[in-house]
Amino acid sequence: MNNYAEQLRNEILEKNKLINYFNQKHDVNKSKIKSIEIELDSLLYKYYKTLKNRDF
Repeated sequence: MNNYAEQLRNEILEKNKLINYFNQKHDVNKSKIKSIEIELDSLLYKYYKTLKNRDF
């Protein structure tokens, strides 16, 4: 896997950890979680495109 794809993968993992952490807390602003989910969607799309265009 190239460096860019690996970087995207790591960012995706971090966003997932943040979402899981905030979902466990009851006093968190839901807009904060929504913002992270939007960022995660963008990262997932970039990661998908990177893997799809990868030469095998």
